Amino acid sequence: MNDGFEYDCLIIGGGIAGTVAAKQLVDRGYKVALIDDRVTSQLKLAESLPASIEPMLQRLGLFDLINAPPHFKHSGMVSAWGTHILKAAPLVAHHHGWKVDKRALVRQVKVQLPSACVISGKVKEVSEQEGGWDCIVRSYVTETDIKVRARFLLDACGRQGYLPRILNLHRHTFDKLSAFVANVVVQSPSKAQPSVVVESFEDGWTLVSKINDKESMIAIFCNQHTPDFSGLRQAKNWHGIASQTQWFKKILPNSAFEVKVLNASSHIVSRLAGKNWLLVGDAAMSFDPLSSHGMTTAIYMAEKAANAIDDLFKGEKQSLNLYSKTMTDIYNSYLNELLGHYRRERRYQASKFWQSKQQISAQETLSVAG
Repeated sequence: MNDGFEYDCLIIGGGIAGTVAAKQLVDRGYKVALIDDRVTSQLKLAESLPASIEPMLQRLGLFDLINAPPHFKHSGMVSAWGTHILKAAPLVAHHHGWKVDKRALVRQVKVQLPSACVISGKVKEVSEQEGGWDCIVRSYVTETDIKVRARFLLDACGRQGYLPRILNLHRHTFDKLSAFVANVVVQSPSKAQPSVVVESFEDGWTLVSKINDKESMIAIFCNQHTPDFSGLRQAKNWHGIASQTQWFKKILPNSAFEVKVLNASSHIVSRLAGKNWLLVGDAAMSFDPLSSHGMTTAIYMAEKAANAIDDLFKGEKQSLNLYSKTMTDIYNSYLNELLGHYRRERRYQASKFWQSKQQISAQETLSVAG
């Protein structure tokens, strides 16, 4: 380690990307400080991972964790997209995925880290110094400010990011998708119910994602073009949309429930890395939930970020540029794939929501960041 620095790497953000990256760096012998602000929503998002991610999970030592409760294997993904008929995804009978409790998985990874690695607190100030970074953290344990010094900074603190703000980095945003989300008790629980159901309607699309045999996450995805957009903050206004669906209306409770509003838009920051810093997870780029890329890519980025930092410390000066190019290429491919999926829904030609999702120009999706 360079003289004067307490840590090799400072990671801001104790979510899935930051925690997995921390574990990879610690396992390689680096001294890591993971700043965990403990601000976690009680909302369960019922994340899913595809079976194709299993080799990566094996590499990262995560497979044994998801292969046990509260996580579980699932199949039965169905959708009504471009048609009113609910159809199973191709080959779904021969493939499976995983329903993952992300908060539980983060806790499972975090307990494997050295106790001195995790600093419970809130970042108050970050400043770049010669060859590294200084960070002032308000400790939740001692209720005092502590100074953390590291030669590299990894920003993993979510959609808002920390470095994009202090470095004045531009954020490319391609839509204004919002998610109105709730956790509900299923009225007629059944192990046979589909794990994930997606249904399009005239001004957006709905999602039902199974949490367990008794609970589901339900969500309406729409934007400012959706009639009574702000009214969807109240559960009583969901029934008009539900009447346009088959499965969503079966799961939607008649009683009131709490609704959370989340930003579900796609974005990427114009620069993903610099001389001694790097962005990972939603701090770097975020994905439309329709793609199901979010958690998978966050874990993938954490692995690649740890590799890039390790290579940099070993003298590979181009490692951060390679990381940025790889992630940008992935994002460009994702945008084109997403545009194609939205364009497969052709029933609502007059809908301003669908027009906003389908009329992005090819040039906008081909190259978004350098």
